Amino acid sequence: MLTDDWRKTHWQDNQGNRTTIHEVLLELQNEPIVSLEIHDLSHIPSVTIEGEKKERADLSFPIIVIEKDGEFQSILDGHHRRQKAIDENKTHILAKILRRDVIDGW
Repeated sequence: MLTDDWRKTHWQDNQGNRTTIHEVLLELQNEPIVSLEIHDLSHIPSVTIEGEKKERADLSFPIIVIEKDGEFQSILDGHHRRQKAIDENKTHILAKILRRDVIDGW
C-alpha cells in the first residue's frame, strides 16, 4: 500500500508480514547509490502514474530496485521518478539496489 506521505509507505506479503519504507532504507543505508540505465528497467511494468505526483518527483533521490539472480525484477519505490526521467529524456537514473534471493508478495 502506498500513500501520499512517503514515510507511511509499506508493503505486505501474502502471509500478512508488513515491511515499511523505513525498514528498507535502513537495510540499504550502507549500499551505494548507483546510476542505472533507464533502458535496463524498461521490462519492469509501471504503476498508475499520477501527473501531479510525477511533476513533484525529485530525481536527485534514488529509486529502489529489487534484483534477484542478477536481474532487475521490480521497482519497489520510484515509479514516478522513473517516469519523470523518461519524460525528460534522461538516459540514467539514480538507484539503490535491494538484492533478494526470495521475495514474496512485493
